Amino acid sequence: MKIKLTEKENNSTIEKMKSHWNLGPEKASSDPKDNGEYWKKMASIWNVSEKEARRRLCSNCKHSCCTEIDLEQMEFVPYNEYDKYGGGRTYCEEFNFICHNLRTCQDWESTCDYVTESDDTMTMKEMLYGK
Repeated sequence: MKIKLTEKENNSTIEKMKSHWNLGPEKASSDPKDNGEYWKKMASIWNVSEKEARRRLCSNCKHSCCTEIDLEQMEFVPYNEYDKYGGGRTYCEEFNFICHNLRTCQDWESTCDYVTESDDTMTMKEMLYGK
């Protein structure tokens, strides 16, 4: 797959994602104390705990794609302000824009077939090691 994306399209989509899909946090961080308000909001949207919400990142989203071709194609889109605090670039196939490993949006989807702990089924740990 070739990314067909211009700088203008990418920047426009980022703004739309921030406004309509809660793309964030603005200054992403792996520190569990950072961006509390953002993660509480996402937890509420997804109806999960804040801890679970913080696990749902673009880096592990079903729509994130980082093949060698994708990575090469992303280099043609210049870095912008949003790239500074994102924890590295990734390409979102669902919305056709460059997202970041430490961010998320409300369209996040699991790459796994198991159901999360908030649904009272087996957790990944239980799946791997038993109850």
